[in-house]
Amino acid sequence: MWSLERGWLKSIRRRLIVALVGGLGSLLVVMFLLLDQMLDHHLYARLDAQLLDRARAVGALLASGTPVDALMPEFREHGHTDFYTIWDRQGAVLARSSSSGEQALAGPPQAPADAPLYYDLTLPDGHRGRAVAQRVVPGHAGDPRAAVLTVAIERTDVDMLERRIHLSLLLVSLLAALGAAALAIVVVNRGLRPLLRLGTRVAALSPETAQVPLLDAALPSELAPLAAALDRAFGRLYDALERERRFARDVAHELRTPLAEIRTSTELALRGGDAGRAAAALAISLAAVERMQRSVDGLLALARYESGQAEPQPEPLELRALLEQQLQALGRAASARAPGIQREGMPEWWTSSDALLLERIVANLLQNAVEYAPADGRVATGVVSGADGAWIEIRNPAPDLAAPDLARLGERFWRKRPEHAPDAHGGLGLALARTLARVLGLELRFQLVAGELVARLGPFPALRGA
Repeated sequence: MWSLERGWLKSIRRRLIVALVGGLGSLLVVMFLLLDQMLDHHLYARLDAQLLDRARAVGALLASGTPVDALMPEFREHGHTDFYTIWDRQGAVLARSSSSGEQALAGPPQAPADAPLYYDLTLPDGHRGRAVAQRVVPGHAGDPRAAVLTVAIERTDVDMLERRIHLSLLLVSLLAALGAAALAIVVVNRGLRPLLRLGTRVAALSPETAQVPLLDAALPSELAPLAAALDRAFGRLYDALERERRFARDVAHELRTPLAEIRTSTELALRGGDAGRAAAALAISLAAVERMQRSVDGLLALARYESGQAEPQPEPLELRALLEQQLQALGRAASARAPGIQREGMPEWWTSSDALLLERIVANLLQNAVEYAPADGRVATGVVSGADGAWIEIRNPAPDLAAPDLARLGERFWRKRPEHAPDAHGGLGLALARTLARVLGLELRFQLVAGELVARLGPFPALRGA
């Protein structure tokens, strides 16, 4: 049974409804008891005040020698509504009202002090009554032996009124409890509706569909942080899924041709009989394997940096020295493809960045510029300072590029003319450069100026104290 109750209360809606109904019910019970006690106190206070007035009137009439029954008919023999009795100090009855007949009123539970003493009793006629007992000054009640005067009245009307009030309060409380339960159910259902809608939208998310933002203006402020956190979490998940799909597509796209070349060259080599042909086939296979290795290395690097597995390690460095180092490393390839690399605008500029990642970006940009520049073209590079910091700038002739092509620079395996692409080029250099620039918090911009492709990397803020 306990396990069923725990299972039933696993629902937030049910917990809230139970808590609200229980809390409102408890509040109504407390209010019912307080109101009942307050009304009872008020009714008895009025009854006691009425009794005290009657007792004072009876005492005054007795002290003046005026017959009480003559002026107050409620005390007569057939009145049976009001009663009085006078006792002496020994407790003997000195006088009683005609309405009491032969039976005196029940005495007070204790001798009254200076203040009047109120108590409940059964009247001589068998009805329930309320009485007040008070001490009287000797002679005040018409008899020097008088000590205690008790006046009683029926409380039937008061009891009936009390029962009606109790019944009314009970009915009102029950109706209020039912209304509170219904209101709690409505309020909880309406209050949880945004949460249920959010849950429905979360459940509708699928890797096969585009991500739909969960945070919107209609969402309550209490759920906005949860929706924002879910958006970020699902964004990272969708990005990871997209990287995985892109990696699989890129691997399939890039390895299809080298694998076909390896298979063809291997089949030719297996036909045998010609050592030269076998050597050529192996050379083709080796070149295809090298292209495959470059592609896989580039794809793995992109995946590693895009997923945030590799974090930059900034350190002080000087841009001109870093650029000179990369120019020297590229010297042989540059001399084979172009007359040379012209150095322009090379001021000393100290900054803070990850040297290894920055070297890889610059090396890819320089290699791309050298490999795609015409044989008679010249590549120019330098460090240009500006108001926002320093920029590394690399220019090379690009007669085949047009303005719409700039948006595609950096796409994986994109080439304007694949048949003119260098054999050693994997098609991932600019894509990796863009990714690494984003990791370092830099911008990589491409522009066409007078037939030249201008690549600008930056801005690099100046190192303090340099």
